[in-house]
Amino acid sequence: MVELAVPQEARRLLKLLVKKNPVLEIPEDYVDTYIHFKGGDLPVQPGGLKSGALSAASHAALAAVADQFAQDRYGTEPSQITIDTDHSGYFLASPALCKFDNAAPDWEDGGMWTKPMHASATCIYPTKDGRWFQLHGDLDCRPLLKDIGIEDAELATRQDAQDILTEWTMQHTAEDLEAMMIKYRHSGSICYDPKEWLGTDMGYALAKKSVCNVLPLGEPREPTPYPPANHGRILEGIKVVEMARVIAGPTIGQTLAHLGAQVIKVNPPHLRDITALQYTLTVGKHTVALDAREPDQKAKIDQLVAKADVFINGFRPGSLDRLGFGKDSVLDLANGRSIVYVDENCYGLEGPYKGRPGWQQIADAASGASVAQAKSLGMESHAVLPPLPISDLLTGVLGAVSILCALRDRSRKGGSYSVVASLTAYNMFCVSDEVGIYPSEIVQEVERTFEFGPIKPSDNVSDLLVKVVTAWKKKRPDHMDFEGKYFIGFEDGPFGRTRLLAPVAQIEKYPSKWDHPPRPYGHDQPTFDY
Repeated sequence: MVELAVPQEARRLLKLLVKKNPVLEIPEDYVDTYIHFKGGDLPVQPGGLKSGALSAASHAALAAVADQFAQDRYGTEPSQITIDTDHSGYFLASPALCKFDNAAPDWEDGGMWTKPMHASATCIYPTKDGRWFQLHGDLDCRPLLKDIGIEDAELATRQDAQDILTEWTMQHTAEDLEAMMIKYRHSGSICYDPKEWLGTDMGYALAKKSVCNVLPLGEPREPTPYPPANHGRILEGIKVVEMARVIAGPTIGQTLAHLGAQVIKVNPPHLRDITALQYTLTVGKHTVALDAREPDQKAKIDQLVAKADVFINGFRPGSLDRLGFGKDSVLDLANGRSIVYVDENCYGLEGPYKGRPGWQQIADAASGASVAQAKSLGMESHAVLPPLPISDLLTGVLGAVSILCALRDRSRKGGSYSVVASLTAYNMFCVSDEVGIYPSEIVQEVERTFEFGPIKPSDNVSDLLVKVVTAWKKKRPDHMDFEGKYFIGFEDGPFGRTRLLAPVAQIEKYPSKWDHPPRPYGHDQPTFDY
């Protein structure tokens, strides 16, 4: 395959995405006529995964389906769509690309990763049989450490902690570790080769699913009329309840918000979340803290869901069912109204691992992305994390694309819809033969351009974010200027003057923007009347 510059590769991958996901209904002549990619020739991330070009393609699909919805809703002609591929590459570090005056309140119970052992519990480790295994401590690694018999000791350095954990993983085969994680109901995965993963029962089940997975839900109903609109926004009047933590699910809500949707993010006050994400992944939303285990607080969530057009479930399959927010319960709360129900999770809803917990790093390991990334960096028989929270963020974007397809069809054909956004499904597409991996010549040229430095199995997501963003700031200071073209801001809000990365997709007739500054979790009242 002749390697194309990133804008041309993004166009090729968009056409591939459309081919693989017929629910998008994007004609090829529309792609060629109305979608424009611009940007530098080289990727902006280390390694061989085509994440930046896939980011551009995903945002182009988002804009195209959003424009379909707008044409139906407002009777307009197609819009010209512009995607800057450098911007879409920087999007993959967007949780770290922000500036603010006031600190966010702590949602980490004093810090989840401040202790060396806690910071080391989510890393890739070697095993007894010469393989690699992704340990994951979830948002509280203490139960994991207890179950595997590792003392939660006060240590001087992360290297000390990693030495202890390496000694432990080297006593077990990768299959033994996988069985142990399943037994104790923890996250964790063997770092598979992409083709090896396809040969597993879970890989086989997931390979049959589209990345944009949209299906009718419940009984057929009449088409849903569009809500009133006074400002001509694409999703104006569309109401979204987001019950999700960390990155992928909240990225879905954030993406819908910049198209004009009203999004209310619900955080259970007893569960940890990542404090720093309040600066970026609450932008455009209202946020509430409600505990669905308490009847009076559940009633408030019920009232929100009863008015919602979209419900985002970012918890492990089955978790919200027990609290009264599974599909059937949400359909009942909708009381005859059509609704889009979204399951965002690691493995999807079918196959032997459908009920397992999982995070971005688990999807990277299981799908083969971590092995593919290591090979592209010249490390045979190793595994390293992809350089940024890529599968989280692009699962979020593609989840939003799927929701737009469902909302479009709800208005055209009627009925409720189920959307499944799977981290591992995105990664499987990313490492597929049809997408491909950049050759070593391009990987090396990118390294010469940015000087990211070495990447190791012991690097966690935060380590990699720091390496990548530091290199961008050094080598592309104009692009990393918080007052520059890739950033937007708010002059006041709970965090004072804030700056964060602007929306990537630019739709000519419908400017993308967020209507509200970022805010702490649990900041607002539980109402859509704002």
